[in-house]
Amino acid sequence: ENQTGISAKDDDQQQEQTTIAEMAVEENKDTSSITLPSLAIAISVASTLVTAGSFLTRTILPVGTSSLPLISTLTVLAATAFPKFFSRLSETGTALGVIFVQMFFACSGAAGSIRMVFEQAPALFAFSALQIGVHFGTLMAIGRGILRLPNRELYLASNANVGGPTTAAAMAQAKEWKRLVLPALLIGILGYATATALALSLGPLLLRLPLLRR
Repeated sequence: ENQTGISAKDDDQQQEQTTIAEMAVEENKDTSSITLPSLAIAISVASTLVTAGSFLTRTILPVGTSSLPLISTLTVLAATAFPKFFSRLSETGTALGVIFVQMFFACSGAAGSIRMVFEQAPALFAFSALQIGVHFGTLMAIGRGILRLPNRELYLASNANVGGPTTAAAMAQAKEWKRLVLPALLIGILGYATATALALSLGPLLLRLPLLRR
């Protein structure tokens, strides 16, 4: 009986130790990867990409060209070439990006006025509203009516198109669509890397139209 009692006690101790070890593993899994070194590395990498994109823009492109397309392209190429390195910085980079972009939105919004837009540029407001309306209607008609894609993915695609990767990722996080946060970021960045360059090249062509030169 004593041996049976000792054996049962040993089994209980082993189970307790196993449970504690499993809890420790779970805690380590939930630990944030944002540390002081990761913050420093993320800021350094971002600064390097911005500096390189700005330098290449001044060197190889015409004077007055925005550096944003090249910076976006370099960022996408770097993340594609070194996925493991950038995956370790994804949480830190996302946190920094959200903070700085929200600061930018706050500064831009503080200097803006909807009343002034209606008074001085009502046509611009109407044009923007028409753009978004046509975009969303076409997206839902093709995505939902023809391709039968889930609504949540279409909403995030629309958000990434209109607001960019930050607002799309924030929407996915707020709705607790956790597996869609990274795709929302990537599709928004893809839009920056491709559509920005197309839009900047399309602008001078539109300005040559007789209707716009009056």
